[in-house]
Amino acid sequence: MKFRYCAFPAALATAALALVGCSQGADSTAKSTSSASSGEVSVVASFYPLAYLAEQIGGDHVSITNLTPSGEAHDAELSASQVDDVANADVVIYEKEFQPSVDEAIEQAKPARVVDVADHVDLVPIEQHESGVDEADGDADEHDEADHDHADHDHGDHDHAGHHHHGSKDPHFWLDPHLYADAIDPIVESLSQADKAHAADYKANGEKLRESLTKLDDKYAKTLTNCQTPTIVVAHEAYGYMADQYHFTQVGVSGINPEQETSAKRLEAVAKVAQDNHVSVLFSESALNAKDSQTLAKQLGITTKVLDPLETQTDSSKDYIAVMESNLASLSEAMQCQPAK
Repeated sequence: MKFRYCAFPAALATAALALVGCSQGADSTAKSTSSASSGEVSVVASFYPLAYLAEQIGGDHVSITNLTPSGEAHDAELSASQVDDVANADVVIYEKEFQPSVDEAIEQAKPARVVDVADHVDLVPIEQHESGVDEADGDADEHDEADHDHADHDHGDHDHAGHHHHGSKDPHFWLDPHLYADAIDPIVESLSQADKAHAADYKANGEKLRESLTKLDDKYAKTLTNCQTPTIVVAHEAYGYMADQYHFTQVGVSGINPEQETSAKRLEAVAKVAQDNHVSVLFSESALNAKDSQTLAKQLGITTKVLDPLETQTDSSKDYIAVMESNLASLSEAMQCQPAK
């Protein structure tokens, strides 16, 4: 399996106190051996979690191009050569309405096979995962398990003002391993259609990956129990699906859209939530400026640590599973969880 990263020019926005600032992608393009000449299936994945699925399922039979190797995945802008990659791919894997430039490229290029994971994963409306602290005089919404039951959500499409980057649904499903596994089967099916000779391998790899995600889900469920402070303060509210699955509450300095401007009212409300819930950690992100996040944490009266939303792979030595395990350790410590022995 060859894993190729395509560089892109990123359009970046500045958020309050630079807490949700982003790093810009490089302008160089890494080349790999042509999949046509090597006999591999050429796969284009729009961002890291989808590239990871393709890598684990495809194994040595695929050559992968990740359209968002670095920077802010939400704001990825594609070059002409990347649109060509999309057009020429055997399989394209993306999440509709998460990255508008990718949606446009697919509409323009019309690739042979497209997997839109949004068609196969139970996504929920954005407002279901936003705390709305700046609209509630500093009080975070109560975490009602019944309200977060995926089966009870209204999935009708509708506009939600201010969230054109994501459409109407929260895109961050990959941060819940249980939900993330729902994207396996459509990728197995698409790769098998593109390469019937290795269909059995794709199916076996998919089942192996599902087992790994099931173990990760079990580890999260067993670890995030008996938590003394089941509330986290984060840079942006990317952890709604995770919070649903493991029964804690997230409150973000910014909402689901990390480019959303953060008002003084919201900062005050987040500070009150942190104080009322005895929160001692502000979770920033690996791409953020440490000095800026430390400044805000000082204003909130709490310390700062990194929680990785896994939109890009910031450390090539750590894959999805490794980063999720690191996130779990950080969450357990911050929420003072005491799993049963």
